Formats: sequence, C-alpha cells, structure tokens
Amino acid sequence: MCSHIIQVLEQTPGLSLCYYFCNSQGSSTVCSQILRTIALQLLRRHLDLASLIAHEFVYRGANCGIMQLRVLIPQLLEIVPYARIIVDGLDECSIDDQKAVLKELQAICLRPIIHCKVLFSSRREVYIREKLSGNQHIVLEERGEVELDIRLFVKYKMTKLRTSNRNLLKKIESLLVERADGDSPK
Repeated sequence: MCSHIIQVLEQTPGLSLCYYFCNSQGSSTVCSQILRTIALQLLRRHLDLASLIAHEFVYRGANCGIMQLRVLIPQLLEIVPYARIIVDGLDECSIDDQKAVLKELQAICLRPIIHCKVLFSSRREVYIREKLSGNQHIVLEERGEVELDIRLFVKYKMTKLRTSNRNLLKKIESLLVERADGDSPK
C-alpha cells in the first residue's frame, strides 16, 4: 500500500517526496538513518541545495551527525515549498527508536514556516498509536489492497528461495500469506 502511495505522490507537481522503509534488522541509528535519507532525497531533487550544505556544513568541517541533521533538515525544508515524508514500518523498530523518530520528525515538521507533512505507515503499535492519537489517521485493516500488498511481498520473497520443489514453494507461500493475514496455519 505504501509503495502505491509513493508512486502516486511522486507524480504530484512541485512536491518533494522523501521516504524511508524501516526493517526489522535493528540498528541503533534508525533516527539518524531516516534524517540522512531525507536530506539526501531532498538534495537529489533540488541540486541547488548543495551550495547551502557546502557553506553551512562541509566547509566548516562538520560531521554528518544527529546534531547537524537537526539543523540541516529544517533549513532544507524551509527552502523546499511543498514536502511530504513517508516512514513505513516504524513498528518494526524498537520502542526507543520509535520515540526518537517521532520526536525528531515532530520537532522538525511542526515549525510554522515548514510546509511538510509526515505519513507513518505501521501496524497499530501501542506507543505509536498513543503518540499520534490526536493526528489524522486511516485504518487499513481488513482491506483488499493491504492483503494484495502482503501477497505481492510474499511472492517476491518466494522468488529468492532456492529450490526446485514447486510444491514446497507453494506450501511455504500459502503459510506465509495465512500468517500475514492473521490466520492460523492449517
């Protein structure tokens, strides 16, 4: 579902779209990775931002740490007239990473002169739901599009398995789809 939203938003004239897909391979620097990805994607879409980065950070010998990203991202978003940030799979990160990401992105995007909105795509995790409860949200549980996305993801992953036993592949795929849909395996 998220990839479809990204495809649609990428067609929007004048919109600077940034996105990050979290995965379950934990890292202590998820927040930093997300902010770096946002900066890089904005720079790729607006090459004229390179001079700002060079003058404010590179020529001064600054490292690309979380402190510098906290300063850089708002500066970039102030220049970019219209931006959206999509973070998919935040629920796959640790609670500490979830807290850090939500805190940083809210601090950046709630500034009055920044015209940027953030979309979080995740399961209904307690902390995320509580932290964003006052914000607009869409529940996609039990929707055909979600189930189709799960099936497509499973099919893609199945192509990576190495075996000539087609029956085994079909059985594994069936089990994975059932579990992803919340059903008990038969």
